[in-house]
Amino acid sequence: MSGWDSSKKILMEELLFENKKVLDVGCGNGWFSIWADRNGCSVDAIDPSAAQIKDSKDKDKTNKINFMVAGAENIKDLNNCYDLIFFFNSLHHIPDTIMDKSIKYSKNKMDINGSIIIVEPIAKGNFHNFVKYIDDETSVRNKAYKTIKNCKKYNLEIVKELIYDEIKIFNSGEECINFLSKVDVARKSYIENNMELLLNEFNRLSNYNDNKYEFIQPMRLNIIKNKKIGE
Repeated sequence: MSGWDSSKKILMEELLFENKKVLDVGCGNGWFSIWADRNGCSVDAIDPSAAQIKDSKDKDKTNKINFMVAGAENIKDLNNCYDLIFFFNSLHHIPDTIMDKSIKYSKNKMDINGSIIIVEPIAKGNFHNFVKYIDDETSVRNKAYKTIKNCKKYNLEIVKELIYDEIKIFNSGEECINFLSKVDVARKSYIENNMELLLNEFNRLSNYNDNKYEFIQPMRLNIIKNKKIGE
């Protein structure tokens, strides 16, 4: 699968990573944590899936990243204070009962001059249209954006919002569907029972280019900081 090239480029333009203390919330298979570590950060990473954390640890060849099996509700229990707290493609996966609180908990674990960075897929584009056959995330993605906009109640403010397209590239339909099944194990049964349909829709909705299958996924990046005194 492709490696979030557009997102990485924007993050490098907008943020300084060297010597920053980072928390990666919902780290999944650990790719972002490893990327941040390579760019000079000290990284703590949490995910509620023990399988994903094991996969992350296996990929971390330096053994420097602190991967932990924990959900967003556990942010409040962490011992460190962070310069950068990332929700990379993860806020909409947090249960409704915790989503809003995860911003509050993050504020309390963020350095006074730190930032919360939230990267979220927008419910548009051919990749979203394909994923809908497995799990229609329209409602939870909209809920996540509402949570972001409501950050002001925690004396936070959105200092920047960027909209851009990410190109998702896969070698095959099977690779894509396997990736989507790992994101949420609740999808596994449906995927197994509807593989032929999903492969047909994958081929119909993707763009075949240079022996790869491509999708467009519109993204939104928000940078959130503490409100300045007097504002």
